Amino acid sequence: MARIPIAPGRWGTIRRRELSPGVWRAQAQYRDVTGTLHKYEARGSSGAVAQRRLEDKLHRLTADGTTHGGTAISPETRMSPVFDQWLAEKRAEGQVTPQSLTTYTGTLERDLRPAFGALRVREVTPVAVNRVLMALSSSQKYDTARQARNVLSQVMMMCVRYGAAPFNPVRDAVTVRKPKRAEVRTLGLEDIALLRKAVRAWEDRPALARGRRNVTLLPQIVDTMLGTGLRIGECLALRERDLDLAADVPTLTVTGTVVRADGKLVRQAKPKSDTSRRTITLPEFVVAAITQALDLGLDGGPDGLVFPSTAGTPRSPGRVREQLRAAQEEAGTSVTPHDFRRTVATQVANATTIGNATALLGHADEGTTVRHYVKRTHVAPDLRTVIDQLVAQSASSKALVSGTTSAHPKRDATA
Repeated sequence: MARIPIAPGRWGTIRRRELSPGVWRAQAQYRDVTGTLHKYEARGSSGAVAQRRLEDKLHRLTADGTTHGGTAISPETRMSPVFDQWLAEKRAEGQVTPQSLTTYTGTLERDLRPAFGALRVREVTPVAVNRVLMALSSSQKYDTARQARNVLSQVMMMCVRYGAAPFNPVRDAVTVRKPKRAEVRTLGLEDIALLRKAVRAWEDRPALARGRRNVTLLPQIVDTMLGTGLRIGECLALRERDLDLAADVPTLTVTGTVVRADGKLVRQAKPKSDTSRRTITLPEFVVAAITQALDLGLDGGPDGLVFPSTAGTPRSPGRVREQLRAAQEEAGTSVTPHDFRRTVATQVANATTIGNATALLGHADEGTTVRHYVKRTHVAPDLRTVIDQLVAQSASSKALVSGTTSAHPKRDATA
């Protein structure tokens, strides 16, 4: 009968031998995840001590998860170390931004590790995944549920690659769907006028008695986003070298965004996605706003930022949102930075094409622009001329048929 080979990540029979009085050796063969056999040994004052030391060494080889570059994940492995291994691989890839890594880590620690960390890989079934996703959806945490599903799916795909799971259980779990979205919100002309007036009045408000009021650059930031459709992070990451204001057609180029990494605001040297890297032509009022900001002579820090904080560091998007809310209190409006983006997209799409709006916003496809950024008019275009042609063509066709029939009268039956 053929001998059963040692399973990958396991060891064979431990053999003990006394080498000299009080010196024992324990040996065993260990088969790593690549199928290669290695001989390991340990020594002790007795056979039992040597064997325990060898077993500890062999267990560490499996628990550490690495043997000659391999990763030991089996159906019996707990999910908590699997999560750690997945994060380590993501970092090693070098393709994930610090912002995304922070998001992934938050999802693991907040949602996935408490729910799955103590389970073994084989115990993560579609039923178990459904239970967690449905609980998040029932709490109306739709974005959280979608993010959790995405991360867990990637983790389980890693388990499939390592042979620890026969299939990805997330694939057969419930798909998280948000309720039907409300209609896209855009700003009317009156809202735009009120907002621009409000942020200027707020910027020019008297300083507090205790000291000097910080320069917020809020009017210039609002005009820049309103005239370009930039994301707030892209706007705050603009550098002087990204501008060409003196050209016949003034432009700015989106080359980065402001993100929080390791608890600190930094300028990330690439925007949200590859399609987000784009060059945008600037209306006159945007050129004026950016020029005003530069003329204040604030320290732009090592990046040469256009809208820096007073400390020369990237300005916080959250702080800008707070200031925007404060500036609108007296005006009675409630506008968010993303409303500028939707308003610009709707104006461009209605005046030109959806394709132009997609390119301006830096989306990968037109579907995203249509679904989330362009407000529907609910008014059909004026197609009277086209429809008139339908009736006119049918009348012409009838006349043609009648003329053809009269040209060939029926022959006399007696002929």
